[in-house]
Amino acid sequence: MSKIIPYRTLVRQQHVNFLRHKRREYQEREDYLVRLRKLLFKIEAQMRQAEIQQLEVFRELGTHFKVSLQFPDLGDRLNFQRLFTSNPFLGALQEFFAGRLTADECCDRILTLQEESSGP
Repeated sequence: MSKIIPYRTLVRQQHVNFLRHKRREYQEREDYLVRLRKLLFKIEAQMRQAEIQQLEVFRELGTHFKVSLQFPDLGDRLNFQRLFTSNPFLGALQEFFAGRLTADECCDRILTLQEESSGP
């Protein structure tokens, strides 16, 4: 003789199975997000390192041409943007690096800026 399962038990079991399924789904997404966050953190660290290396190029050029450069804190992106748009030396270097100036033109512009700043 077969045993009759009460409706309430069936509904409860359906709820339990649904909850287990959703937990697996959630956990898979959560694991995926954790992996993405780790990857993003690594990429962000590599980007920060590359940005610092780029700033070092500007520092070296400033030292070479005896131009005093005061960079803001690394996290202060707004003041970095202001510095690069307002400083004619950095502007000339950016144009050179972007390929809009040749090395000769860039050198001439920097020397002109130095003459103007030390002029009468």
